[in-house]
Amino acid sequence: MSRSSTKAEVELAWTVVNTASSSFTASDRTLIYAALGAGETCCAIESALAVAARARQPLPVELLDALTTWLDMYIGHHSEPRIRGLLQCYTQRGHVHPRRRRPS
Repeated sequence: MSRSSTKAEVELAWTVVNTASSSFTASDRTLIYAALGAGETCCAIESALAVAARARQPLPVELLDALTTWLDMYIGHHSEPRIRGLLQCYTQRGHVHPRRRRPS
């Protein structure tokens, strides 16, 4: 990625990685944490999302919404179509946790 990651983007990447980490293989873990350490948040998010989708691991709706909003900053980036496809495929399969209800 040619631009520097924002604090919000780094936090989003860590959230995706932490949520999907139970599905990581040893090689997934190495690739994804190396990407995070190198500041390659887009790569880390794409890789973690691909692992989660492959494992059919449910993700919270709020996280998928945040990823969709974040991805709008990457329109035209070479990874954008693949990540958008993962998000669309992921939500179409219904592998999401329902929204949490907030206490009244």
